[in-house]
Amino acid sequence: MAELSRGRSNAPGRARRARRETYRRILVVAEGETTEKQYVELLTQKLRSKGVNVSVKTAHGASDPVSVVRKAMQMQAAARALAEPYYQSVCLVDVDDHAHLDSAIELAERHGILLLISNVKFELWLLWHVDASTGAKTSRQLDDSMSRHGLFQKKKHLAANFPFERYEAAVRVARRADPDLAPGRKGSNPSTALPILVDILLGKT
Repeated sequence: MAELSRGRSNAPGRARRARRETYRRILVVAEGETTEKQYVELLTQKLRSKGVNVSVKTAHGASDPVSVVRKAMQMQAAARALAEPYYQSVCLVDVDDHAHLDSAIELAERHGILLLISNVKFELWLLWHVDASTGAKTSRQLDDSMSRHGLFQKKKHLAANFPFERYEAAVRVARRADPDLAPGRKGSNPSTALPILVDILLGKT
């Protein structure tokens, strides 16, 4: 009877471990506090990908890409301490005028973190859901285009009818704009490595 009792008490633990092993835990740390987090969380819901569990965090207003990478490193260490490591860690940063982007690229590579860079900024990826133009744009021009297409309902908050279903169109434009897009690559204006995140969310990598 003692052996049977031990078997029953261990069953919940085995079930929890099995559930954890079923999912690929993905960490996404974003530079922006609102737009990137909202987009990734809602896109994950829309995709309904099986086998992927996504946690989206922000660097609490840090505009330095090195701080974003360090935030991911801290969360990686905390997850390992709980014996629940992330399958993949991703950081989303912009080129803008960051002086330490090269340092962030080196740090991310050293710690196995995928640094996905948008040039000039993340809004470019959002715009490519509805606009296939690949001409160079300033940050202000991107903001104007976002407003013209009604992609924000208020500052930094995506419109309720944002066309998430057009993510494949955005992927095609991004790969046409930069056929060599890759983690840690600072492409020309305009470019973004967000197609890599889409593949991760779909469980392709």
